[in-house]
Amino acid sequence: MTGTVQLILMNSAEYLLRNPSFTLTGPERDGLVTYVGTSEAEHAVFWSVEPRVLVLPHGFDRQWYTDVHRALGVDEPPVVAPRPVTGMLVPDLIKDGAAQNELRHHLLTYDRVELLVTGPTPETYQLAEIVRGWGLPVEIDHLPEERYWASLYLDSKISCMDLAREMPGEVDVAPGMTFCTWTELTGGLRAMLERHGTVVARTLYGVSGAGTAVIRNEPGSVEAFIASAAKDSFFAFPILVQRFVPHAEGVGCPAADILIGEDGVENIVLCSLTVKNGHVFRSVDVGDGALPPVWGDRMRAVSRSLGTAAHRLGYRGWMCVDAVAGTDDILYVTEINARRSGSMHACMLLKNWDAERDLTLSAHFVVEVPSWVTYADHVRPIFQRLWADGVRAYPTSVRGLSWPDSLFAVIAAAPTAAEANKIVSGIRDAIDALQPPALVTAEEN
Repeated sequence: MTGTVQLILMNSAEYLLRNPSFTLTGPERDGLVTYVGTSEAEHAVFWSVEPRVLVLPHGFDRQWYTDVHRALGVDEPPVVAPRPVTGMLVPDLIKDGAAQNELRHHLLTYDRVELLVTGPTPETYQLAEIVRGWGLPVEIDHLPEERYWASLYLDSKISCMDLAREMPGEVDVAPGMTFCTWTELTGGLRAMLERHGTVVARTLYGVSGAGTAVIRNEPGSVEAFIASAAKDSFFAFPILVQRFVPHAEGVGCPAADILIGEDGVENIVLCSLTVKNGHVFRSVDVGDGALPPVWGDRMRAVSRSLGTAAHRLGYRGWMCVDAVAGTDDILYVTEINARRSGSMHACMLLKNWDAERDLTLSAHFVVEVPSWVTYADHVRPIFQRLWADGVRAYPTSVRGLSWPDSLFAVIAAAPTAAEANKIVSGIRDAIDALQPPALVTAEEN
């Protein structure tokens, strides 16, 4: 074969842990590596239909892998699964000579390689050099190593505060203060609660709501938060505290995935995040229909402004912006993530189907199931019935079915967000209707 092959690795765990000032430890680190580093990495199967080789964490379900590609109507690409050592995909690949040899075998049938990853890390640049050493030109789909600093800077939650100051009237952020010691934080929280009533505290590198807390002006609330944060390694200084913005009804949390190329912003994909308790991420709707038109227009405008600012800094590749639709009718930007977001599998399905304006995808990352549920015996038949009816719904993260707290993830597509979420609700109902093996045996007897 000739031409370009994509090398796809969803390296989310090492990306999230790459900053030296983010020293996650204990159960917080273990949980991130286990869930983001293995389970969510399966979403990469949806990223492309071009000639490609996937690198997935060891232990993925091969029946699921075949089923999903058959349901999508695309050929199964070769997959390499390095031996798990660190739980992080690219470092494990670099440590596994046999996996590298297998990867080399697949890539050498092409003329050049395009490296697609969640986001840049020192290891992704190292991997590119390894592949170049095999005699293949490698194009990285994010910023070059000399501009790596821009990714680190933009990924901090303080970056959007900086950029908002440079773009008054274009980007709004909630007022806030940054604290670097427990003494500052304790006193600052009391002062801000007195002024605002409710605030949100964020570490600079939280994940899906971890490292974020909402504090209300109630007796003992400051002491309770300080005691909890002191035991949670997500809460590393500096800590940003902002006025809590009440959420407008029926909007969700607006967000967007933004592709930045050499000439500027190339694409904006609208999203609406569902959160609980004001900050904990649960699901996302993706596509033009994800947001009411007025909020979609505002999110596009803000995304273009921030994408243009990132481009001026030298940033290239995908990034995402999260926001809150306030009850005061203002869109407040809450953070920038200088990487492919967790909803990238939905974005890419819409692109591959040429349906960004015709369909909305709903991605639910945690579908909890009883511990006895398996993919082959229980989940697979539910989706086979949907596929036979032409429904575009797919399971992913199915390795989570073997965990003590069993779960998997679902993505569904329909003309509207409501219809897509209805499909997911139907899948949840089908799971709830399953009977454990012991009960089935008793009834049959």
